[in-house]
Amino acid sequence: MYIKCWGTRGSLPVATTHSRFLALFEDVANQARKMGFNTINDVSDALKAGKIFNPVAYGGNTSCTEVGHENVKCFVDMGSGFREAGTVAIQQGNKEFHIFVTHMHWDHIMGMPFFIPIHVKGHKLNIYHVHKNAPDAIKVNFNGINFPLTWDELGGEVKFHQLTLYKPVELGNLSITPFVLDHPGGSFGYRFDAAGKSFIVGVDGEYKRVTPKELGKDLAFYKNLDVLLFDAQYEMSELASRFDWGHCSPNIGVDLALREGIKHLIFTHHDPWSSEEKLRRMYANAVKYMNSQLGSYPEVWASQPQGPTLQMAYDGLTIEL
Repeated sequence: MYIKCWGTRGSLPVATTHSRFLALFEDVANQARKMGFNTINDVSDALKAGKIFNPVAYGGNTSCTEVGHENVKCFVDMGSGFREAGTVAIQQGNKEFHIFVTHMHWDHIMGMPFFIPIHVKGHKLNIYHVHKNAPDAIKVNFNGINFPLTWDELGGEVKFHQLTLYKPVELGNLSITPFVLDHPGGSFGYRFDAAGKSFIVGVDGEYKRVTPKELGKDLAFYKNLDVLLFDAQYEMSELASRFDWGHCSPNIGVDLALREGIKHLIFTHHDPWSSEEKLRRMYANAVKYMNSQLGSYPEVWASQPQGPTLQMAYDGLTIEL
């Protein structure tokens, strides 16, 4: 099973403007000087090797995650990152796709009109959803007003599949199960299982329910998980003023990972107002917090004494399980 992040921003895409590029360039230049890189060639080689900042930029597309195993290609959400994913899929010769939708908020479906396969005859999209209103919410974007083409003018075939909570869908040797997240209007996570490996997309989720009792039936999805893509849009200091907005913070993900034995935690759904500098700070604070709490869970982490691997998601991040 592999995972690829095509979009890791939340709420709105973020453009790389001239001023944003200059700010990134200045960050790189300052860090390069501190590390003793004195020529442009040295800096270029260090960047390619991931020695300065890795990544340099986290990306600007909204949520879209590809999950594949053997000949099955799935996507979770159709944010603006879905556009580039479609271009690559056409180049690879893929004809059928399976899309699992967490919820209907605009940043998670806005990329669908620009996913090339839906415009090409002979291609098929299977859209899986828990929300009963998903077909109508998606089709309204193809009314000839919000987008120039109408639903009936699409060249590809689109088929909707209503899911039942906690009931797995089997696609080849890949099993996908929906469960409940905490988000206004309702949002649903998906757990992928294949060849003894497990992965969850946990966005958009505020994780108001954190104790085993509060999580209830959803607790089982997190236990001894291999990888969790976790909604970490805000710093802890921001959460109080954003209660019930439907998003979370890295430290809450760390607590969950430490307690339930989640081996690899990836922070995503970055706020559109968060700079690269802020995201690096959030990551450093999460690592510091994890190290301060790790000693409270000796039995959970006996086989992985360094604790869970922590990582910030970025557009283009690829992981093999």
